[in-house]
Amino acid sequence: MPRRIGYVCPRCGAVHTVEDYQSSLFCRECGSFLRKKYVVVKKPSRYVHEKGKSKFERFFPYSDFRPFQREAIDFAFNVIKDRKIGLLSSPCGTGKSISVLTAFFMAKEVNDSVGRLFALTRTRNQLEIYCRELKRIKECSGVNFVASIFKSKKEMCPYVQENARLRNINYRAFLQYCRNLKDGTYGKTCKYYERTYSGRKLKLRAYNVVDKIKKVSPLLPDEVYKISVGAGLCPYEVTNVLAKYADVLVGNYNYILVDSIRNSIFGRAGIKVKDVNCIFDEAHSLPYYAAGILSDELSSISVERAQREVDTFGVDDSGFLKALYDVMVKLGGEVHRDFGFDVEHVIRTHEIVAPLLEQLRVNTDELIEIVSELSELGESIRYKRAEAGRNPISYLSRCATFLADWIHTSGSSYARYLKVKAYWDNEQRIRLGIRCLDPALTSGVINELRSAVLMSGTLWHTNYYVDVLGIKQGRCENIELPSPFPRENRLIVVDMSVTTKFENRSEAQWKRIANHLERIIEQINGRLAIYFPSYAIMHEVVKSVNIDMPLILEKRHTKIVDILRFLKSHTRCVVFGVARGKISEGVDMSVNGRSLLSAVITVGLPYPKRTELQMALTRYFREKFGDKAREYASSIPCLNALAQSAGRLLRSSEDKGIIVMMDKRAAGRFKERFPKDWREDMKVYYDIEKLLERIENFMTEDAEYSESKIRI
Repeated sequence: MPRRIGYVCPRCGAVHTVEDYQSSLFCRECGSFLRKKYVVVKKPSRYVHEKGKSKFERFFPYSDFRPFQREAIDFAFNVIKDRKIGLLSSPCGTGKSISVLTAFFMAKEVNDSVGRLFALTRTRNQLEIYCRELKRIKECSGVNFVASIFKSKKEMCPYVQENARLRNINYRAFLQYCRNLKDGTYGKTCKYYERTYSGRKLKLRAYNVVDKIKKVSPLLPDEVYKISVGAGLCPYEVTNVLAKYADVLVGNYNYILVDSIRNSIFGRAGIKVKDVNCIFDEAHSLPYYAAGILSDELSSISVERAQREVDTFGVDDSGFLKALYDVMVKLGGEVHRDFGFDVEHVIRTHEIVAPLLEQLRVNTDELIEIVSELSELGESIRYKRAEAGRNPISYLSRCATFLADWIHTSGSSYARYLKVKAYWDNEQRIRLGIRCLDPALTSGVINELRSAVLMSGTLWHTNYYVDVLGIKQGRCENIELPSPFPRENRLIVVDMSVTTKFENRSEAQWKRIANHLERIIEQINGRLAIYFPSYAIMHEVVKSVNIDMPLILEKRHTKIVDILRFLKSHTRCVVFGVARGKISEGVDMSVNGRSLLSAVITVGLPYPKRTELQMALTRYFREKFGDKAREYASSIPCLNALAQSAGRLLRSSEDKGIIVMMDKRAAGRFKERFPKDWREDMKVYYDIEKLLERIENFMTEDAEYSESKIRI
């Protein structure tokens, strides 16, 4: 690096860049006057590290700590050092990712046998955040370490990038295609895998590429992909090999929670679970995610496609598919008549199996044998489709595998259901589902880890996470850090004149909500995000809303990037979304650290939908947790969804904004579930005119800020 003029503190020796000197003539560490000296300055001021800094700053790549960030680092450091399981609740925008990474390297410096770190995220954006922070730590500290950053196998597969048809197949089908291609099932093998391995031994070219990446690590997955494909290698396998040498691994929850994935990665890398420290980011979603791993659904359209598949390829399915389809249609008609669309009706195993046995004239053992044979025949169809240059999928295999799970999955921790969905083409689809009710069946592995930090902006009720995830109480530590943002920067108001409570839902209620929304939106300058409990309620309200500004509605296939592009393109606009949807959690609606939003409005309380499936969950929790059942099944998930939606608003100490909760229940008994600062700051209004007046007063208190916000 070229030499640049730097500034050295004569008292403590801290080095400052030119940018530091231009902003202040005094040392940021001890306050002494700076003197000019020629020094090598390798990086911007926020990445500078020199001797004499505190234990926190040894690996912390920024010049300043956010409020309470030192406490977060210290907590995570002690959790990792002492082999604990820590629950860290710290508001959005407080720098949790860099805090836990800093804590890990601090612990590793104290005790080199501290093991590896595996940072687990839910989204690709979060994964890349960790990679960028690791790069900064390396630049700041000068410490050499290796990181292995995992995207999904499908995203890292060159064949998927080269063949558009492969991009549309589901992940389960892709994994089977990958296995078959490596095994040579299709008559040819994967050229990228073959160039990476010879049998189970890494080839010299692959070894050299891995060695090269180790030296420049950490790299973003796209950077590893480019290097690997350039050498003709499989990027996923290169990342896999890199894990053997990695001090830090980053991937999604599946890499720890799914036994087969964890065993594959850890087994090949020689990693033992007991030696791994884990970070679970956005851990408020962990209970739902963990249960979802053991849940599954089969649609009637998959059965129809399987029927066409066996006809096309001349496979004898012994009448199984027709019988399965007939049973689903008959039962679906009864469910639709009694419950309507999109309602999960809980059924028992035999309600599907018994009519199948009767129609096929077989017993249970014979049915199981038929299903096993059809699963194998499905693999032959997969091969024939691949050989013909078509998508390597098999709906027959999918149907057979699902029914095998339907028969064999047992115990009160699972519920089976059927629901009927309506689609835009006026077609109806019947869905059979298996829902795991107990997250601890997969999250129990957390207890086997050396240490773990579960963190989120809304881990407000720690006992819930300890109980539901099955975490050993004796190992637990927890900390709830206050918001670092000035409380006067946030206005929280409740509209007590409306509600989405089931008993009060009506056309008149939707129109009242729509009218209040129109008036609130008109009152607030800037960009607004409005969240509803469900798509159904959102569409009911939208029918009566008349807004004279750009508006975008979240749909089931809406991309986050489209929402962000929309917000950046308009200084005044409205986003309608759904609580627990893709744009309400883990989405950073900011530019250069400043929030794009002026307000977040939550319409109603986003309780889980009252269905038989939800009732089954409550019953199961009552058996396991007693009087806490309703709280754990409904209230806390509702609170988390509400808080996550509101968390999109403030992203820095300079941000100001308004949170409007449009439901009288928010200020009732439910209020006690909010943190103390929320309860104290909450303003309640029965009269919409007074609520609008309070909003106007808040905005005019700092008119200059309001104008600057809409210019972002």
